[in-house]
Amino acid sequence: MTNAPTRHGRPAIAAAAASVTLALALTGCGSSHKDTGAGPKASTPPPTSRPNANYSPAPALPKGKAGTPKGGLPKDVDAKDATAVAQAIAVANRTYDTDLDASPADAQRRTVQWLSDTLAKNVTEAQSLSQPDAAWRTMAAHHGYTTVTAKRAYDDQQPDTATEAFRQFEVTVTTLGRDDWKGPTDTWVQWIHLTRTSSEQPWKADTMRVAK
Repeated sequence: MTNAPTRHGRPAIAAAAASVTLALALTGCGSSHKDTGAGPKASTPPPTSRPNANYSPAPALPKGKAGTPKGGLPKDVDAKDATAVAQAIAVANRTYDTDLDASPADAQRRTVQWLSDTLAKNVTEAQSLSQPDAAWRTMAAHHGYTTVTAKRAYDDQQPDTATEAFRQFEVTVTTLGRDDWKGPTDTWVQWIHLTRTSSEQPWKADTMRVAK
């Protein structure tokens, strides 16, 4: 004789069936997504574009021609006078002549006689890598040049010693053309630090700053 199921037996059978169904469902999901246990993998970045094998950096501008700019250069500079040396540098630095100079760097090279060995080397070897700006191109179209004046500007600078001096100048640059064109006039402040090894040696600039 078969016993009828108790009221407690039916839920137990149903629970067992549900467990089997859930296990089969999980097994089915696992068959389509295999778990390697390695965790999520980082996505591989897309390849970058291949550099152009024919690319080469822009060549440096050639240095300018030798000669004296039309605006003139400081003469008879007393190398043992810190003010005279600094003023000569401030003037020569911005005395351009587009008939001689390929870029403003050529004017700076004309100051090397008043610079320390390290600064002179840096200035001599410097070559412009960018084309002159619109102002320079306009000046060149008129065969232009500059005339420069430098007036001593005083501030709370340190007092001179036998081997160290600071000078500051207000530098006015006027742009002119050989065809009677007149360009802008600009004013700059030039700060120069000079040194020498003894009071018997000439002053040389080793640091400079410019502000407009």
